[in-house]
Amino acid sequence: MLLSSRAAARLGVSLFSRLPVRLLEPTVVPYSGSTGPVAAHSALPATVQTAQEKWIKRFESENIPEPETSITNIIAHVLQLAGPGDVGKHQNSSLNEMQMSKIEELCECRLARMPIQYIIREWDFRDLTLKMAPPVFIPRPETEELVELILQQMDTGRESSFLEIGCGTGAISLSILKHAPKASAIAIDQSRLACELTQENANATGLMDRLRIFRHKVIDDLPDALAGQKFDMIVSNPPYVPSVLIPTLDPEVKIYEDLRALDGGNDGLTVIKAILRVAGKHLAKDGVLWLEVDSTHPPVIEKFLTKHGELMGLRFLASYKDLFHKDRFVEIVKL
Repeated sequence: MLLSSRAAARLGVSLFSRLPVRLLEPTVVPYSGSTGPVAAHSALPATVQTAQEKWIKRFESENIPEPETSITNIIAHVLQLAGPGDVGKHQNSSLNEMQMSKIEELCECRLARMPIQYIIREWDFRDLTLKMAPPVFIPRPETEELVELILQQMDTGRESSFLEIGCGTGAISLSILKHAPKASAIAIDQSRLACELTQENANATGLMDRLRIFRHKVIDDLPDALAGQKFDMIVSNPPYVPSVLIPTLDPEVKIYEDLRALDGGNDGLTVIKAILRVAGKHLAKDGVLWLEVDSTHPPVIEKFLTKHGELMGLRFLASYKDLFHKDRFVEIVKL
C-alpha cells in the first residue's frame, strides 16, 4: 500500500473514528519557533513536550482512543508543521499563548469524541491530502488498500471510464484518477455535502477536468443523464453495517459521521444489492465491479451471484483480505 509519511504517521487513528461535531472551522496559528513568548497562565503547558504530556494524560483519563495520535496531529496542525512526524523535532520549543489556547480548543473537541480528521479538517489518503468536513464519511486505511488493488490490476496507461458510487470526500476517484492519467470518472453520492466536498477536493488536486459529479441515491439505477452509459469499472465502499449494529458503533462514528454512509439495512446488503443491479446494467463486457464490504459478506455475495449472477450478467471472481487479515474486498466481472 502506497502511503505518504504523513498518512503513515496518522494511521494510529481508529478506522471507525466518527465523532459529534460543532461545525467550527479550526483556525491555524502560525508556528513562532522556540523563541515565541511563553504564556503566563501557569495552568497551560509552555512547550510542545509539556503540551503533549498534559493532553495524553487527560485523553487517557477520559478513555479517548489514540491519545498520542490525537494530540500529535493537533499540535502539528496548530504549529503548521509538515506533518505529525515533525512534532518530535520540536519537543523543547516554546508555545505562545495563542498556540496554547488553540491547542486547548481543539483538544476539547477531541474530548467530545470529535474525530481528529474533522478537528484538523484534512487527512492523507495515499499520496493525496484531502479536505475533511463533517458529516462526510472519513476514508479508512482499508480503502487505501482497495485503491491499491485496483491500480495493480488496472491498465493505467489506456483510456477508460469508471463510476464511483458513494464518493464521500472523493478519495477513491481522485486517487485512481491521479495514477491513471487517461481515465475519466463519474462520482455519485446521495449527500449534497459529500458532492460539494468531492468537487472541492477535485479542484484542489487539479483533477476536476476528468470528473463529473452527480447527487443521486442509488436504489435501482443511475440518474437519467447516465441511462445509457457503460463503464469499464465500477467501484464502491457502500454502507454495509447492519442497522441493528449502528447503536453499538463508537461515539466518533454514530454521533459525527453521516449514518447514511454506514447503514446497510437489515443484513448490511441493501445498498450492495442495488449496486449489483446497477453493475449488471452499466458495466461494459469484461468490466469489473470492486466493492469494500463487511468481512462476513464475501461468501454471501458469492452465493447470491451463484444463484442470480447469470441473469444479472455478473460473476464473482475473488475476495481479498485487508491489513487486518479480514475478507474485505470483492471483485466481480461483467459477462
